[in-house]
Amino acid sequence: MDRAEVEKRIEPILRKCLRELGEACTKDKVSDEDFANNTVGMFRPDLRRISLIISLASAVLGPAPVGEGLEVGSGYGFLLFPMALYLQRVRWTGVDHPSRIYEQRGEFTRTFNDYNCEFVPLDLVRQPLPFADGRFLVVTFSEVLEHLPPERLNFVLSELARVIRPGGILIMSSPNQASLENRLMLLKGKSILAMPDKLPSAGDTFGHIRLYTRSEMTVAMAKLGFSLERSRVESNNSGYRGPHKSWRRRVYRVYERVEGLLPFLRSMGDTWYMAFRKSAA
Repeated sequence: MDRAEVEKRIEPILRKCLRELGEACTKDKVSDEDFANNTVGMFRPDLRRISLIISLASAVLGPAPVGEGLEVGSGYGFLLFPMALYLQRVRWTGVDHPSRIYEQRGEFTRTFNDYNCEFVPLDLVRQPLPFADGRFLVVTFSEVLEHLPPERLNFVLSELARVIRPGGILIMSSPNQASLENRLMLLKGKSILAMPDKLPSAGDTFGHIRLYTRSEMTVAMAKLGFSLERSRVESNNSGYRGPHKSWRRRVYRVYERVEGLLPFLRSMGDTWYMAFRKSAA
């Protein structure tokens, strides 16, 4: 799968989701031209993340998989709707915290209907998933793990494991605790995490509370009957580093290209991606 083509195809989806579903809901406040100018380069990290997850899903699920899919932490639909576009024979459900402002808007419901997706509001940390055992062929859990209170990690992972059918797939991504950037910060005596305060626009959702390594998650999922199918580490955070076309962002982009060429740097990328398969036994 050509990731560049995937990114080109899905960028309009992300742009529309942010414009119509974002907390600011800019469609009635900002012109299309100003919105486009103000978001140049903004979507690159998500485009790289989503294209890699779609590539992983295609590799481990095979051609034209059929079944149900669950996106945990669906947000504006950045990952959910592209997955529905590329895995068209998978019926998708999105789960997210019930405190999001945009969940009450008509545009939110209409967009879910357009992609034939269902939405279920849920406090993942406190409530079990309201689905039958073994219902889903594939579950995506991207950029959510790091927001979970560590004492609730086993509960959440057990719930994900429960609703995946034998032989089904769990695809996860999360910031890499062992990234080069984090190592350098620790050498400088700085913390790799901010204080775990609640996010102002997301109810009871917190910022990054705990980061994990790939080996930690491999062990945790093995205890739940999952084996690792695919794994990759990749840096794509340049879109968050300084204004568009700034020297700082350019430096990060150069580093990302170098990282892609050198295996020892690649293992210290800023985000890991892992696909686990549930035991068929």
